Amino acid sequence: MTSKRSLWPILTLIVLFSLALSACAPAAPAPSASDAGAAAPAEATSAPAEEGVVEVAVTPTPVADLEGKIVISFQSNDTQTFEALCAAYEELHPKVDCVTELKPPEGYQEWIRTQFAGGVPAASLVNGNVVADLVLDKQFLDLTSYFDQTSPYTGKPWREDFEESALANMRNPTTGETFLLNTETVQVLWFYNKQAFEEAGILAEAEALAQTDRNQPTWDQLLTWCDALDEAGYIPVAIEGDFRAFWEFRVGWLARMYADQFTRDEAELVRCQEGDWCARPGIDDQWTYDPTDPYNDDATEITFNVVRKMNALKSGEQSVNGPKWRAMYENFKQFADRCTPPGWIGTTDAYPLFLTQKAAIRLDGAWLLSSFEKDIRNLAEGTYSYAGADAAAATPTPSADDLAASVFEIGSFNNPTMEGPEVDAPARTIEVNIGFWSIPKKDQAQNNLEVDFLMFTTSPEGYGLYLENRLDPNNPQGGVNGPPVIKNVSLPPEYAERFASLKLIGNTEKDTAGTYRARGVADYQPTVREWVDLAQQYFTDKITLDEFLDQYQAALENNFDAVLEHQQLTPTDLEDPTKKPANF
Repeated sequence: MTSKRSLWPILTLIVLFSLALSACAPAAPAPSASDAGAAAPAEATSAPAEEGVVEVAVTPTPVADLEGKIVISFQSNDTQTFEALCAAYEELHPKVDCVTELKPPEGYQEWIRTQFAGGVPAASLVNGNVVADLVLDKQFLDLTSYFDQTSPYTGKPWREDFEESALANMRNPTTGETFLLNTETVQVLWFYNKQAFEEAGILAEAEALAQTDRNQPTWDQLLTWCDALDEAGYIPVAIEGDFRAFWEFRVGWLARMYADQFTRDEAELVRCQEGDWCARPGIDDQWTYDPTDPYNDDATEITFNVVRKMNALKSGEQSVNGPKWRAMYENFKQFADRCTPPGWIGTTDAYPLFLTQKAAIRLDGAWLLSSFEKDIRNLAEGTYSYAGADAAAATPTPSADDLAASVFEIGSFNNPTMEGPEVDAPARTIEVNIGFWSIPKKDQAQNNLEVDFLMFTTSPEGYGLYLENRLDPNNPQGGVNGPPVIKNVSLPPEYAERFASLKLIGNTEKDTAGTYRARGVADYQPTVREWVDLAQQYFTDKITLDEFLDQYQAALENNFDAVLEHQQLTPTDLEDPTKKPANF
């Protein structure tokens, strides 16, 4: 599933003001019922040990004279994995106190801000992608120089522990800075119940599609499938509709992925041009627009100028109430009317509908390929929890149907592509390296200790332990996102085969020409909240399409000055897009 061309800098997404990944503030697509996992070490590619636990071969590491405290505060609920890492690290470094203080998704962004507002953050490791402005303000440690240092756990420069393309994903191409560490890959796609498709008479069509290069239906084809499934007695698609579903999960993914289809041609308007402060010789002066190439706007091919974007937004050249947005939301309304569960707006967790075979399709991350059977088992045993739901709904009371849930055969297909005169290119998806591990800046000695912990974790010894716990069948929060980007580790054959069958169609989760305004502007929360409220009203027929789009456009115009400040830009910066902004 990994591809050097398809996985490009997530930090570009943040620094150059595109959208953060799904958990947007939760910027990585958040796992369905369990945390996104990882893979198994290369030494363990043989059959798993008893009950599926991977046997890990480790190399003893000399104890270094390190001391201090490490606090792991990721957005996660997998205490087993991180407590195991802490215990192993403390055994190597007896003077270090390593503690696990994981945080829930709800309120995580605000919690990080509180850490910085209170002075020097106590946390050693957080998911920095949720606070793009703090990244821009360089509140996190730049890891770039550390990659050239020798890891005491491998005896090689730290950069040699990662795939080369993965380091490119983490690095801002215009500054060379690296504030987010990624260790895994993920792809967003649609999963379906084969028995339900067979009963609806559409299985043969879906399976024939899976044999094509892109495994990609059209949007109208998806809607037709929804109609057939509804007639067969199934809820077509299990999808949530609360604020967080729109902001950071599936509806937010759809808004960003499909805005990409309609804005590819805006690249000429907002790219870094010759003479611009951000133009890269040999790259931006060589670029030509090619919508047939899904990698044409990767960060290795083109650079976008945030000042030109803000000028285009201010002038209305990049709007949200023109023909493109109208066509896109007409399609979304068809999806809402024909594919979603009854009363879906406001629901916090629809995944059990898929697990209990009431719903036939689920939009999810490739991590489902490793967690699916476990999620069904947890549901049937009454131990199910859903990371995407608000805390109050995180552990629903199991119903009789939940307790009777059993494993069924699933297939998958890529994002259906919308068609029509307003569409610029075929649909792409989210195909990225994820993890987003960041270290808040502290004094040099403390930051050095925290980087040493990362070096241990990304060594075969540490990552082997990490993956062993992720793949432990008795760890309810375990799972695998996709192939790891750490060298000398690989997926066990069972998982490698599952992920190898996925078809790459191009990545949208990066700095692009126009998706920064897909749901609010550049993650500025007041605009996000207005978009969510308006979109929910539109989908429930409380306002018309014209009212929705015009009010959304007005919200962006009314918040423009605040958005500009959020981007660390000033009105003076907009006067000359060739000059580097004063605060950059």
